[in-house]
Amino acid sequence: MAPIVKSFIALMAMAALAEVVIGTNYTVGAPAGLWDLRTNYTQWAKGQKFYSGDNLIFKYNNTIHDVREVTQYGYTWCSAAEPILADDSGFFVVELTTNGNRYFICTISTHCLKGMKVQIDVLNSSSLSPPPPQVSSPNKAAVTQIGFANFVLGMIGLMLMVL
Repeated sequence: MAPIVKSFIALMAMAALAEVVIGTNYTVGAPAGLWDLRTNYTQWAKGQKFYSGDNLIFKYNNTIHDVREVTQYGYTWCSAAEPILADDSGFFVVELTTNGNRYFICTISTHCLKGMKVQIDVLNSSSLSPPPPQVSSPNKAAVTQIGFANFVLGMIGLMLMVL
């Protein structure tokens, strides 16, 4: 078989085996707001469907807000005594890797008590048929994750072996 044909077959086989995970980025509170005291996060979350593989993006003024992931108890009582995740940077990306509920609050002053908290229900994306639609808008963007470097290196290795 000609080396070019072998290379093409190897390329197609690797492409078929490559795992592609498509998720969505959700800017918390967007498009009307961000992580602030003006946004109704209960309403915002109800308007979204979150799947494992998606990302939450918290954008906020870090001189007056923070983000803490907490347990359901911490969410209910606005307590971050033992946070799961903590961020004070002003830009925080949380990958939703498993299904189930996730809880986030602001611990500055009485912000959580005033409604600066959000509960996210993460659905299992593998049980979907068909997969959730990808919407292109300022607060959502498709994210494709492939072990691209490994794929390219594998392809180069296969081509070198075939040639």
